[in-house]
Amino acid sequence: MMFIHQKNIALSKIDKSKKGSIDTHALPIIETINALENYYTTSSCSGRIYFWQGDGKKCNTEWLKVSHELITSEFFNIQPQGTAWLRMEPFIIHIACKDLDSANTLLLTAQSIFKKSSILSINKKIIVEIQGSDKVDMPFYENGDLVYTGNQEWLMNLLNNKIQNSWNKMELLRNKLK
Repeated sequence: MMFIHQKNIALSKIDKSKKGSIDTHALPIIETINALENYYTTSSCSGRIYFWQGDGKKCNTEWLKVSHELITSEFFNIQPQGTAWLRMEPFIIHIACKDLDSANTLLLTAQSIFKKSSILSINKKIIVEIQGSDKVDMPFYENGDLVYTGNQEWLMNLLNNKIQNSWNKMELLRNKLK
């Protein structure tokens, strides 16, 4: 199948993400990438802060509370059963590339900002993954009892600064791709 045909099909599909819509903060970089001839996005997340329970495997994880925006102190008010973890994940995006030369060009540009970027697949599609590295993952509640006893305002600011940094790097990458 010709790349342009694959791109048209992919861009016409409905969003199947858990969230059910594209993150507002990711829209500018998605539009920039999809406007380029040799690329199209297949999935993305602008970054998120959330509480979760489970074993950490995607299919066995329940999200208790999620924000794709900056949080307030109210975000920490949950009533979990069992162990609840607090996680902050940075920007991630998967991009289909027309060929290996296009993938390498994109990868070199992305790695100047997002060091963990890589070619994820070269089988049916050539996919580049661009991913931030600022992450937080910590236990917060155990059997409904608060485990984290530090300053929640400090933690809120840390999480918000990390996600804002991720958004700033997305904008840097978007400007490099224009």
